[in-house]
Amino acid sequence: MEKARIYIDSEPIDVKERRLTGAQLRALVTPPADNLWRDINDAQDHLVEPTEPVAIENNMRFFTDRPRVIYIDKVPYEVRTAALTGTQLRHLATPPVPAGHGIWKDIQDDLDDPIETGEIVAVINGDRFFTKPLPLKKIHVTVNRRPVTVHGAEQTGLSIKETAIAQSVPIKMDFLLSRKDGLRFKPVGDTENIRVRKDDEFRANDGDDNS
Repeated sequence: MEKARIYIDSEPIDVKERRLTGAQLRALVTPPADNLWRDINDAQDHLVEPTEPVAIENNMRFFTDRPRVIYIDKVPYEVRTAALTGTQLRHLATPPVPAGHGIWKDIQDDLDDPIETGEIVAVINGDRFFTKPLPLKKIHVTVNRRPVTVHGAEQTGLSIKETAIAQSVPIKMDFLLSRKDGLRFKPVGDTENIRVRKDDEFRANDGDDNS
């Protein structure tokens, strides 16, 4: 009888049986799983009870809550899920992966784009991830209606003014900075951390001009 290939927690397993109970499916992995779900596309995943018979089909996918250890920058972390989002991976690390860093799954001879924030990543025991700083993206904004290019989205009020002055905007370091938010400008303190977006509008003045 030809074997069918199924996947439990993304691990391929070949089985010859055409029908297995939930308990038998749980026993196919080590250590055996306490709970097992059938992965159903575009529908609620189904919790398979231990005594429930399952008709086996090729490429069926299941996942469990058994503990598994993954590594982020060589540090082990225990998780009890077969999939994590990019955000969950970033916050699993201690300390969390900073915004200016990307996180990659360590795949031999393959360096793809970093894992996106909402991207869902299948994880198995022993998976390795690594982080590193991302290249600082050039972002074009305006300060007092003059074009200014900042490097990286993470800025402070002080760094915006420093960059603007370096790019010949006629302001001084002690000027008050504000950023347009809707129809109004909101103050930005020198030490305030902000995330800059493309085409942000800033205004800097000596405090006497509120126009």
